[in-house]
Order: sequence, then structure tokens, then C-alpha cells
Amino acid sequence: MFIACVLAFVAGVYAEALHQIAFLPLLIGLGAVLVAIPFLIRMGFLRAAGTALVTAFLLAGMLRPALILLDQPPPIVDAGPSLYRGTVVESSKGAKIIGIEEPLHLSGLRALIRSDHPSAIGDSLVVLGALRDIVPTFRNPHHLSWRWVKRLEGTFCEIRGEILSARPGKRLIDGWRRYLAGRVDDSGTRHAPIVKALTIGDTASLDDGTRTLFLETGTSHILSISGSHFAVVAGFFFFIARFAFRAFSRMRQRGADRAWAALATIPFTVLFMLVAGSSLPTIRATIMIVIYMVALFFERRGHTVNALFLSVLIILLIFPHSLFTPSFQLTFCSVLFIILTGRIIRPLLIRTSRLVRWFLSLVAVGLAATIGTLPVVLYHFHGFNPLSFVYNLVAVPLMCLISTPLALAGLIAPFGGYLLRLSGEVIEVTIGLLNILNQGYIYPAIRPNLPEALLYFAALLTLVFISRRPVRFVFFVVVLPLLVITGSVTWQKRFHNNDLCVSYIDVGLGDAMLVEAPGGMRLLIDGGGFHGTGFDTGRSVIAPVLLAKKIVTLDYVVNTHPHEDHIGGLRFILSHFGVRAYMALTGPAVQPSTKNIADTLRKRGIPSLHPAAGDAFSLPLGSGMSVLTPSDTTFQDSLNDASLVLRMTLGDRSFLFTGDIGEDIEKALILLQAPLRSSVLKVPHHGSRYSSTTQFIRAVRPDLAVLSVGPGIRGIPSPETIARYTALSVPLYRTDRDGCITVCTDGKKLTVNKEN
Repeated sequence: MFIACVLAFVAGVYAEALHQIAFLPLLIGLGAVLVAIPFLIRMGFLRAAGTALVTAFLLAGMLRPALILLDQPPPIVDAGPSLYRGTVVESSKGAKIIGIEEPLHLSGLRALIRSDHPSAIGDSLVVLGALRDIVPTFRNPHHLSWRWVKRLEGTFCEIRGEILSARPGKRLIDGWRRYLAGRVDDSGTRHAPIVKALTIGDTASLDDGTRTLFLETGTSHILSISGSHFAVVAGFFFFIARFAFRAFSRMRQRGADRAWAALATIPFTVLFMLVAGSSLPTIRATIMIVIYMVALFFERRGHTVNALFLSVLIILLIFPHSLFTPSFQLTFCSVLFIILTGRIIRPLLIRTSRLVRWFLSLVAVGLAATIGTLPVVLYHFHGFNPLSFVYNLVAVPLMCLISTPLALAGLIAPFGGYLLRLSGEVIEVTIGLLNILNQGYIYPAIRPNLPEALLYFAALLTLVFISRRPVRFVFFVVVLPLLVITGSVTWQKRFHNNDLCVSYIDVGLGDAMLVEAPGGMRLLIDGGGFHGTGFDTGRSVIAPVLLAKKIVTLDYVVNTHPHEDHIGGLRFILSHFGVRAYMALTGPAVQPSTKNIADTLRKRGIPSLHPAAGDAFSLPLGSGMSVLTPSDTTFQDSLNDASLVLRMTLGDRSFLFTGDIGEDIEKALILLQAPLRSSVLKVPHHGSRYSSTTQFIRAVRPDLAVLSVGPGIRGIPSPETIARYTALSVPLYRTDRDGCITVCTDGKKLTVNKEN
């Protein structure tokens, strides 16, 4: 019953994320259920009372996020650039979160700063910028609102500006962190950034090559502050404490050394959390370790699953947004399946030698963690390595059982430089072995949705307990048929769908359209992008959408013209996804900025097509694509006017893709009597003032128009352009307002789905 209640609470937090029900109705509902439970028990309806209790936990889970958002500050009024002082409370690559201290009327407010400044947790910052509400991020299928999650964790605004200065924190714990980091640097050890990651949780100085190696081998959990990392540190202190307590013969004879060692480990774990920066992942990991140590103290080792779920309940009560973080999901899934696997294999290893038992246990733990976290890894990282359990057999003993204890001892011991250098040598050996063995990483891999992930876990759990008759019945009667049905539906939808669907992906101020043609053919027209920000739209926006739709190969990748807001995201897609052909115009559309695209095409052997006006392409089941772009003589100097214009048809319905053409090309298309009549029009040039002329809209006569737009350029979209569509009674959908917009047709009817 307890586990069912915790799962109901988890479901409530997730349901509130999807539907965001108001606080008051939830409070009334929870109160009514709580009042009903005693009456049900008194009347003898125990089963109904149990159901009501689970329902109460469900409503409580929904109420917890709503309670946080109820206390949100009033909307931020942008008063222009100002000076802000605050302390860094979270730090990651490309972003910081500070607790504002000045001006005083904003004291206590948490604000996001997008910056690569090398400031650490506890540092005091002075920032010059404009304070504003967090801008909603890309709203696409299978993407939870990042803005909602940040608000749930208490961050309601961001500062757009620059960090003027950063001073080391004055707290005692900040001084300890600097002292320990200095000891590592002064020791002259190899791989000092990795040693600092292992000992004080400082991952800021890890280089991209190291991160990539550990990611591709499935061993990145070793470098991150997570449950497994804290388990290693807690295990180190537990071993020392137990060794000390075993010196007392009376305690050893009573077997109390384990219990008291567990109790003694708790303050050291809390101290490590403080040294590691007290970030939310470290606090979550500490809660899990403390609960487990308390269970050991009270000799409740057999209740580890209940202890795990208790830690989940406590964490989500305090930090409900943790449910949506990769670190929490990975830690919970790995620990759960390691516990269950341990229960299965422990009786089988009783008669084996200690060395064999240790090795087989290590293999089993690696397999359990790999298999148990697979859906989470695929969802968040879009790739996995089926050999990761092998690499963990190498990396975990060397890094966790040898290097980390050596480094921790080196920080504590008076003359620990030798131990720190020895720790660095062990890391050098580990990295060398991983570089030699690094094979098998699969990217991109399909991204599961929530029902698919739950079905996967249901199949795993029923297989774990398959020896029990009721579980065997559930597996063969419920789980296995659902697996077959889900696989069949996914296959049918992916390869045997007869509709033509176009998804206008929300990429901000840019274009990206995914075309799903009949017969499983897939085209990507443009890929969005940003100028000079370092943000990879292809990796972070386009790829997750494709993989959520189970697309790892595209038949065509099309670039209408080589401006960054159209071509930026295509570089990543062309480099990592299967692509059968690349399509772009020749002539003025060829720019030096496309050289890396040409290099990628040549390296991967992707054919490049350069269509001309009047070219037509037959697509499966009667659908087709034609090129309407005027001949080269009508091109102007503007790359926008050199955009590739395409028209796709199925039956009586058609879609017109216009790139960023302006009024000159619109007039040329009308004069050339191009077949412009289309059911759906992609609004040219993001709705700029000098496009979408009244004559052009009348020539197209669309049933609806889609505007791909986002913040970034003043005057786009132009009010005059919006007014022209309104005057002609053309329904206008906008990605900045509606999120991703998907329009489908069977050749006769049109259906429109909005993400927001």
C-alpha cells in the first residue's frame, strides 16, 4: 500500500505538469477525500478506504506544484538595464542561477543568467542587465515546458545582460571548497578537473572531450554528482567508520559495528553535500543515503525498497520539480533495479568464493543499472551504448573503488599530494582503457514516450518476478499483448500511414518543417538556428522531435536558403542522422557559410540535389512535390529572395513552402502563373512587412496560414502583414503562440493540432 501511495503521489505531480489545475479545486478535492476515509474505515469498507487513501496521495501530488506556483511573485516589469548583486546557487555550463540580494526590494528572488562565466556556487556576482520573466522555450511534441519546470523550482525570472564581476563566496563552506580545490591543483596530479569532480563535485572545468568519452561509454555517472557518486563517498566513510568501531571487541561481537558505522556516516555525507555546493542533485542524493543509513542502523536491510520509495516521497515533497530531472530519474531507476537484481542473485552466489561472488555481483549491478535506466537514457540523451556494463566493469572499480578513495584520503591526509597524484595515475589508466575500448555507442536512437517507458518497466518487473504464478499471468495476458500491440501500432503509423502531415516545429525566429508523407517518406525543410549564440537547434530542438517520432533516417533534407535561422540546425542533422539526399538551390544560394555542409555531404556520401523551376518529384501513394522557384534571372541580390519555393500535394490538398521570399519574388511567381493555389501557406519571411502582399495571399487562397516566428527582431511579424491575413479572413496560426503546429490531410480534409 505504501508503494502504491508513493506512485500515486508521483503520478499527481506529473498530472499537474500536464494540466496545471488550479490550487483551490485540488484543495477541496483532497479535503473531501480525507474526510471520507475515516467514515469508510468505520463502516468496514476497507478496500474503498485504501482506494481513497491512494486517491488522496494523487491529489496531494497535484497540489504540491500548485502550492509552489501559488506563491509566485507578480509579473516582472522590464525597467531597462540595472545593476544586480547576488550569490550563485546553481552553476552549469552556459547558465547560472543566482539569489538576488540587491536591489533590496528583489531580495530573495532567484534569477537565471545565461552565461559561460567560470563562476562557482557561492560566488558573489555583479550583473548589468534587464530583469524579465523567463521566456517560454520551444513548445514541441513530447517536450515538457522548461519554463514551467524552472518556475516550479522557484526561478521565475532571468537577467539578460553580462556579468561584470565575480568574487569568491565568504561562507565558511566556500572557503573549504576553494582550499580543497587548491590542494588538488597544487598537488600536480594528472586530470585535476576529474579529481575535483570526484571529490568536491566541481565539474565546471571538465573539457568536452572527457565528457564525450564518459557519455559514449555509459560511464558519465562517475563524474556527476548523483546517487551513485554519493554512494561511493558514503561507502568510503562507512568503511573507515566500521573499521574504527570494529576495534571495540564488544561491539564487534554483538554485530553493532555495522549499525553504528551507518550512523557515523550520516554527518560525513551531509558535510560532503555542503562541500559539493548543496545543489539540488546533491541534496536529493544525501536524502537517499541518509534514509538508507538509518535503515541500516535500525537493522532494516530487508526494507530497502520501502526506504527507496520513502526517499522519493520526501524528495518530491520538498523539490517536486526533481521528478523531471535526468539525475533523479536515473538514480531511482538504477537503485531500484540493482536492489531487485541483488535479491535474485544473492541466493545463487552463496556457495561461490568471495572473489567470484564479488565479480558476478559487479557484472549483475552493471547490467541491472544499464537495463533499468535504458528508457531514461534514451529519452534525455537520445543515444546509448549496449556495452556500457562492460565499460563500467573497468571504470567503476578503478575510478570509484581506487581513485576516489585515494583522492579523498589525499585531501584529508597532511601530506596527501602523493595520494592525489596516484589517484590521477589511476584516472589516466582508466581513460586510456576507455579510449581503447570505446565502441558500440548508438546515436541517434529512438526516443520513448511515457506509455512506452511504463510498458518497458512493466515488462522488466514482471520478468523479474516471473516465477510467481499471478505475475506470470499478468505478463502473458496483459504485458505481452500490450507490447505486441504497441509495436504494431508504431510500425503502422511510421511506415504505412496514408496521410500527409506537416509539423511546423517551434524553433523561435526561424523555420523548420517536418513533412511526413504517405508510405513512411520523411522530409525536413530547414532546421532553424541562431546567430552567434552557440545554441545548437539541431541537437536540442530538431533531433528530439525526430526521435520522438521514431525517425532516425530522412529521405530528403531541404534548405530553402543559407541564412543561419534556416540552415543552422541542419548541420547537426546531416552529421548524425541518416539522410538519403540533400536539396538546395545553386547560384546565389551558395555561400561560404555552407562550406561545412558541403564537407559533411562529401564525408558521409550524401547526394546533393539542385532543383530548378518546374522540377517535380513523385512521392508515395499519389503525393508529390514541385519546385516553383523562379529562374535565376529573377533572383535579386538578397538571399531571402533566392529561397527555394516548394509545393507539396496529396489529392485535393496542397502545402506551399515559401522560405523568406519578399514581395518581388511573390510578384514574379504571380506573373509566371505558377500554381500557387494551396490549402496551407507557410507565411513568407516570418511575416515581415515586405512580404505576404495582398495579391500573393489572394493568388494562394489558403484555407489557413502558419507563421513561424519568435522573439529576436523588432517588427517581425509586422502588424501590417497580420492585418492583411485578417482582412482576407485567413486563419493564422503562430508558433510563438501555439507552439508546434501539425497540419494533416488525407487528400480531402484538413486537421490542425497545436502543441499549446
